[in-house]
Amino acid sequence: MKYVDPHFIIKRTSKLKGSTLLLRNIIYNNTLKLDLNDFNSIYLVGAGKATAGMAEALYSILKGRISAGAINVPYHTDVQIDKISVTEANHPAPDEAGVNGTKKIIDILRKTMQSDLVIVLLSGGASALMPLPSDGITVGDKQRIISRMMSAGAYIDEINVVRKHLSKIKGGQLLSFVKTGCTVISLILSDVIGDNIETIASGPTTPDSSTFRDAEIILKKYNIWEEKKNSTAKQVIAKGINGIIKETPKPGDPVFGKVHNLIIGNNAIICQKAKMYLKKRGLRTVNLGSSFDGEAGQFGSLLARLAAEIGRPSKPFAYILGGETTVKLNKSNNNGQGGRNQEAILTAALKSKFHPKEDITILSMGTDGIDGRSDAAGGFATPKTVFMLREKEKQMKKYLDNHDSYNGLRKLKSLIMTGRTGTNVNDISIICRLS
Repeated sequence: MKYVDPHFIIKRTSKLKGSTLLLRNIIYNNTLKLDLNDFNSIYLVGAGKATAGMAEALYSILKGRISAGAINVPYHTDVQIDKISVTEANHPAPDEAGVNGTKKIIDILRKTMQSDLVIVLLSGGASALMPLPSDGITVGDKQRIISRMMSAGAYIDEINVVRKHLSKIKGGQLLSFVKTGCTVISLILSDVIGDNIETIASGPTTPDSSTFRDAEIILKKYNIWEEKKNSTAKQVIAKGINGIIKETPKPGDPVFGKVHNLIIGNNAIICQKAKMYLKKRGLRTVNLGSSFDGEAGQFGSLLARLAAEIGRPSKPFAYILGGETTVKLNKSNNNGQGGRNQEAILTAALKSKFHPKEDITILSMGTDGIDGRSDAAGGFATPKTVFMLREKEKQMKKYLDNHDSYNGLRKLKSLIMTGRTGTNVNDISIICRLS
C-alpha cells in the first residue's frame, strides 16, 4: 500500500519551495501555486480514514505555518498533531462523537478572514466521520436511513445524494461557515469510481448538481420513502422540495469563487503500481481498469470466468481490476459477517473448477484493510481452496446465502488479514496464473 499511503501521497503531490506551496492535481496533471506569505493565517481541517496521515505529512511540509486545525478520524487512530484537534469517531455509521468533531471544525472555519487560507483534507469515510444533520433530524435518524440504503444495495453516489440533503455541511455547504473571500484548498484522496468530486466525502467543498427531489426518487427506488421509521428524513427532504429548506449550492454559485478541489490519489494509482510490480516479476499483466462496480456476487462470477479464460499461459499472466461493488442483503438475514470482497471471492471459489496442479490465485481486498462487518481486508481462492470447498459445498452456499462469507472463508483458511492500512482508495482484485 506504499503508493497510496497518505504520507507518501501528500509528499508526492505537495512541495514547499521557499514560501511557495505547490499542489498537484493528478487527474489533470496540473499544479496550483500559492505564496503562503499572502495569507495571514493557515487553517487545516478535514475527515476520513486517511486524513490523520495526510495531516501529519502536510504539517511537516508546512513547517509550523499552521495556525490551528481540527480533523475527524476513525476510532483507534491514535495520532497527535501540534495545534490540531483530533476527534475519533465511528465509521461507517455516524455517531455523536463525529458531530462534536464536526462542530470543532466549524469553530475553526468561523475564525477565518478574507486574508486566510483553509486546507481541507478529505479521504474515504469522511461522509460518515464528518456528520452534521439538518435541523429536524438526529444522527440516529441518519444512521438508520444510510444503513437501510446500504442493506438495499444502493450505490455510493446514491447514498451520498441522500446524505447531502440531510446535512448542513455536505454538498458544498461546509463553505457557508467560511468567510467570504477566504481561499479554500481541498486535497482529496478518492475512494469512488470515476473520481467524481461531488461524491467523494459527499462533496463538502464542491458544487452539488443533485437536488432534494433526486433524494426522494432514490429513496423511492429502494422502497424506503414510505417506511415509518424514516419519517423524519422524509419530512426534511419534503421541506427541501417545497423550498422551505434551502438547496445545496450549485455550479456557478459565488461561494466557490476561491475554492480549489484537487484529487491527489485514487484507485488507478494502486492498480498501475500493482501492474508494474507483477511485470517486474515476469508476469504478462493486463490492467482492466478501476471502474468495476455492481453486485459483489456477480463480480465474483466475473472473476471466475476471467480465471477460466486464461487457460494455460506460455508465460505467467495476471489480470488487475479496481473499483467497488455492493452487497444487497436478504431481508431474512442481515446478521452475517463479511463484506463485498469476501462475498465476491466465495462466489468465485464456488464457480471455479481448478485442477489441483494448477498454479492460480484469485484475490480481492479493500485497500483500507477492512471489508464490511469484519476485521478482514478480503479473501483469496486457489485450487486448494476450491478442493476444500467441494467437500463443504452445501455449507459454503449457505454461508453465501446468509451473507456470512467471512466465516465461510475462515473455514477455508482463505481470509486476507492486513489490519487497518490508514488509507482508502476502493478495492483491488488480482487474478494471477503461473501455470
